[in-house]
Amino acid sequence: MEPWPVDKQKLIGTVQTVYELHSFHTDLWLVVRESPDLRQLEPSAAMLVQRNEVDGIRLVRRSDYKDHEFVTTVTMVKRLRNGVQEVDPLARANPGRDASWCDKPEDLMGDIQRQMFRTFFIKFLDEKRLTPLEILNYEVHARVLDQAGTTVQGALQRLASVQVRGTKQTAVSRMKELMNIADNGLATLVKESKGNPPIKIGPGGLLEVVSAYKGLPEGLSRALYRAVAAHLADAKSWVEKLDRLFQLFTPDLSLREMRVLDSLAAEILASPLALKELAGQEKTRLELVLNAVDLYVGNLGSGQGEQPAGVKALSMLLSEGVLPRTLAELRLGLLRHLHSRLPLRSDRGIRDEMEATVEVITYLRQHAPTLARDEEVLEALAQRADRLIQPEAMSELIGPIRGAVTKAETVLSLAETAPGDAPKAKIATYLRSLIVPEDFIREVGNRMEAIKTLGTMARRIVMSGMPAAPKREMAEILDSAIFDSIRTEILANQAMPFADRILTIVRLCGGLPEGRARQLAADQLTQALKRPEFILNYLERFPGATERRDAYFKLCNAMLESGLVDKSLLPMG
Repeated sequence: MEPWPVDKQKLIGTVQTVYELHSFHTDLWLVVRESPDLRQLEPSAAMLVQRNEVDGIRLVRRSDYKDHEFVTTVTMVKRLRNGVQEVDPLARANPGRDASWCDKPEDLMGDIQRQMFRTFFIKFLDEKRLTPLEILNYEVHARVLDQAGTTVQGALQRLASVQVRGTKQTAVSRMKELMNIADNGLATLVKESKGNPPIKIGPGGLLEVVSAYKGLPEGLSRALYRAVAAHLADAKSWVEKLDRLFQLFTPDLSLREMRVLDSLAAEILASPLALKELAGQEKTRLELVLNAVDLYVGNLGSGQGEQPAGVKALSMLLSEGVLPRTLAELRLGLLRHLHSRLPLRSDRGIRDEMEATVEVITYLRQHAPTLARDEEVLEALAQRADRLIQPEAMSELIGPIRGAVTKAETVLSLAETAPGDAPKAKIATYLRSLIVPEDFIREVGNRMEAIKTLGTMARRIVMSGMPAAPKREMAEILDSAIFDSIRTEILANQAMPFADRILTIVRLCGGLPEGRARQLAADQLTQALKRPEFILNYLERFPGATERRDAYFKLCNAMLESGLVDKSLLPMG
């Protein structure tokens, strides 16, 4: 299929960035202030986090899609009081009362209200392959829900309990209000439909619906949703519904029609069942997460054979980034997967799970750079890694290992792999207890040969990304041990010729991190190179000119690779 030209600016419209300051109280986030400038909120955040009645604060970047009448948020900074935990790390902030609150049937068309609709009617919607928008705009589907036994009553009871939190209203009275809103909404749909069938979508597509519409301008969007709902009514699967929906896309659609396609696609792709139909059955949770990333970038159902034309169009539009609601829903789904406490790959242990977490990060960087820079996605991955590091899990990792060096290297590998500062800091506490140079030396069996083992470990610790204080402490412990071994086992070894002592330093001390040991080794090599007889005496060991030439260049290369001497000090460097 040839790609269509897409005018991104035309289809998305105006987007405005606003920053919000939220405060956390028990289990609710409240909006405190907003500003177009993040710097104006930072002093207030610093003061708010000190107040005893506040359990936490967060700074949020909000993107307002003005022409779509749609909002997305990304948490940039979050600070919770010690001991405080969120029930739902993705919970929205409320402007004084629950954001899903509604007073009349028209309010049900709001994004947050429809998300709650989806949450409380999820089983019914998936069984019938319906979305909230189709039910709210097409009387046929609304009647089906109304006749579904106690489904509506049960869902509204749960919604009422959620909405009255933080208010003085009872759940019972709120339930009555919600039932009245639902009844009025259905009655309005039925009344408007009498003698007024939905506009049939023909070869002219959505633009034909716009031309055929004769009502008030403010009713055009409802007419479009109603026409599309009727057009999709007999689709047997979510994929078939998506296919039909996006076969309605043509390059000449305006933002008004694109908003209809985008809103319906977002609600379809909020269904895990729809995602499975698109991506196939995942064998592990890791595959599910990677598929969620693929969906976000428009790589729908890769490896599942030829896709229908409408699904290809959806894929193209996602890759072009012109479906803001759908992209926001897919991002939210990915975050839910990342915050889940279920293992990504298996129950094979902490190392396997950490590697899977890193695999997700690598996949994001390669396939979805926008998500790889998303503060909330990165925080979710760091929290996942942080949760893995528990005493029981670390005992299972270290317990079966017998060697002191292997134990330390295993925990160090975990620190090198772990994403984010918090998990690295936790691992550092376990690693510190294993950094005992005498145990390593005893295990190697030779104090001089152990220098290389100690130096490799010190270098890895310095480069590990662990917090500066514990990293410095462990590096200094190893540095002191290496310094003493160089001094006593090499330099003070009078049984070893001078040239051999220098060669041993080159062989064992290459790549040492900054410290006393590295300085001592570097000083010894520098002094040796300043003594002309050192290289001459060394080369006398080799019988012929060719052997001496090869040995000379090999020595120069070894010294350069050690990183302990400057190139200018080598006679032919």
